[in-house]
Amino acid sequence: MSTQTVFESTPDTATVPAESATELLAALAAMPAGHPSRAALRDRTIEAWLPLANHLAHRYGGRGEPTDDLLQTAAVGLIKAVDKFDPSRGVDFAGYAIPTIVGELKRHFRDRTWDIRVPRRLQELRLAISEANSSLLQSLGRSPTVADIALHLKISEEEVLEGLEGARAYNAVSLSTPTGDGERGTELGDLLGSE
Repeated sequence: MSTQTVFESTPDTATVPAESATELLAALAAMPAGHPSRAALRDRTIEAWLPLANHLAHRYGGRGEPTDDLLQTAAVGLIKAVDKFDPSRGVDFAGYAIPTIVGELKRHFRDRTWDIRVPRRLQELRLAISEANSSLLQSLGRSPTVADIALHLKISEEEVLEGLEGARAYNAVSLSTPTGDGERGTELGDLLGSE
């Protein structure tokens, strides 16, 4: 996507003149913080760069999250990028905005896609165990044991077990899930004991 993307007028934004997104960004940076026109210029700048945010959001589509949520998250990342961008550093805005938007999208997946909230440490441990498992499966030629994974990651076996237990929180199973051979109408919740 070109950094010279021109904001095209749509029926609901027909009052916004067609200016390049880069020019809007430069004008915003040059305008004093308390200027009365700054808020409107900021809005036009965000709208002009919105196609970049939408493009990045669509790259993360198909991973179990609604597209609208991803578009909104990418827009939040874009707003943060516009608000914090400093053109005096000599960095191209797209080079600054893309990592900011992608970071916001990744944070969304980290924080919102787990069915049960677990500490970030366990989320990262789950990823490390998964990568170690794949690597060791190929190098050992067999499924790695907890001890193999612990040795590979240089952590204790208890930490590996804790990470594996935490990984079970990624996807929860409903108590209404059918169980058995399908001939009987038994649900998972029916198999739990009670007093």
